[in-house]
Amino acid sequence: MIRRTYGSVKQQLARVTQNGMCATDPQLLARTNEAQERLLNKGLYAGTYGRYSVCVYGGCVTLPREFESILGYNYGGSPAQVYNQWYEFMANGPGITRAGDWRQMIDRGYVPCFRSLAAQSFIRVYTDLIEDATSTILFRGSDTYNDRIQTIQNGAYADGERLNLSSGSASSSVLVSGIIGTYIAGNGIYTQYTTINSKPAYKNINGYTIYYDIAQNSWVLFSPTPGSVLVDGSQLTDSNYPWQASWPVLSITELPRTTVNAFRSIDAINKSPTKGWVRVYAADPVTGAENCIAILAPDETLPQYRRYAIPGFESEEGATVTVLAKRKFIPVVSDDDDLIVTNLGALKMMAIAIEKEENNNLVEAQVYEDKATDLLREELREVEGANIGRPQVQMEMFAMGEIPNMP
Repeated sequence: MIRRTYGSVKQQLARVTQNGMCATDPQLLARTNEAQERLLNKGLYAGTYGRYSVCVYGGCVTLPREFESILGYNYGGSPAQVYNQWYEFMANGPGITRAGDWRQMIDRGYVPCFRSLAAQSFIRVYTDLIEDATSTILFRGSDTYNDRIQTIQNGAYADGERLNLSSGSASSSVLVSGIIGTYIAGNGIYTQYTTINSKPAYKNINGYTIYYDIAQNSWVLFSPTPGSVLVDGSQLTDSNYPWQASWPVLSITELPRTTVNAFRSIDAINKSPTKGWVRVYAADPVTGAENCIAILAPDETLPQYRRYAIPGFESEEGATVTVLAKRKFIPVVSDDDDLIVTNLGALKMMAIAIEKEENNNLVEAQVYEDKATDLLREELREVEGANIGRPQVQMEMFAMGEIPNMP
């Protein structure tokens, strides 16, 4: 096999698509992507799988967006079994996998982040580039009481919370620190909820509010009790607030875009196309400490990643394992994008097959589709050469111990 980009094959593909199509026609790009996706699902052919090292977080491996599934798993030089989601639910089977079974890897389905939330957290978003006013990101999930997060969107309540990714958007926040004693709950992340005198007003998870008072030229902090002023810049040493005398100087730090709601779990992320990469962090409500949970590509709009659990690795944060993984279909969008299926003949045959199918000529469509598969098989034989692949039989007998691999 050879490396090919969309730009290097579009002229050849244009000649056979719809009896000749302009190479710049957007429909050709769509047809190429559909042909690639169909061929990727045909089997394990040249370029569709590879060997990679991946990190373990919270006892789980979450594959990057480029990979669909794990075909083989190896840790510390020892191979292990990969089981599907039915493994723990088989009748007369092992049941829920016991901790410490590092030789097992179990499919946990799809998730929107490479790392789950460890505790209730605000979601904080950074953008690598300055984004347009139309760029947004929506988080859907639940809070610590397992209630769905809902916010007003376009004048009505909707599932999730949406942040605007443009510079200067209203999705801003501050981190307050320096409060000690009785009012220590006033520390933490404050997210914007309204404006007062054209200035942002913030609130935190404990019900405290803060806004910038133009007349006093200082921040004013209120307790959850309406109208109860705790501190402002002009009163830090006021005799009416003797409990403030021992306070250090109040620290207020501007933060990037942060959700108003604290999430305990995230089950979906919707992002509009962006100019640059978007980095998502879980922020502790009190300390503001961050943990990265997702890094989204510019063209990634509905992130979804395959996750596998490794029982017994809950404390192995940052460990790495070696896997043999099947590549996932990702649409090409420009001439410089690499194709996953690089067999030009197979791409041509599948493009013609799709056209025949759309014209309801299913018999001829199947002929061209079979020809595409044959070409992939021929390429695979050439790529593998004289390599010998031996079948492996590995059995795990319940109540009888394990039988080692048999070549």
